[in-house]
Amino acid sequence: MKILRESALVVAMIFCATSFSLAAGWDSCKGCHKDGDKPAPSQETLMKKFKTSDAFIKAAKDSKSPMMNNFKKDDQLTAAAKDLGLK
Repeated sequence: MKILRESALVVAMIFCATSFSLAAGWDSCKGCHKDGDKPAPSQETLMKKFKTSDAFIKAAKDSKSPMMNNFKKDDQLTAAAKDLGLK
């Protein structure tokens, strides 16, 4: 069971990194950040948790999730925060 879960995580990481790394703003995030908070917190959850763009960007950069490694660039995070309506 553990091997299956780890394999699914690897597949999800590869899919997210290759499919959405070229999109801008929230479009690059929504492949993993879906309703139901799996595999990552949903847009609604993030908007409740982060009230400012700065807090959102800091949390994304500080994330220890390997799935976030390709999405820690300032331009991507700033665009995503703007799309979420964070100021």
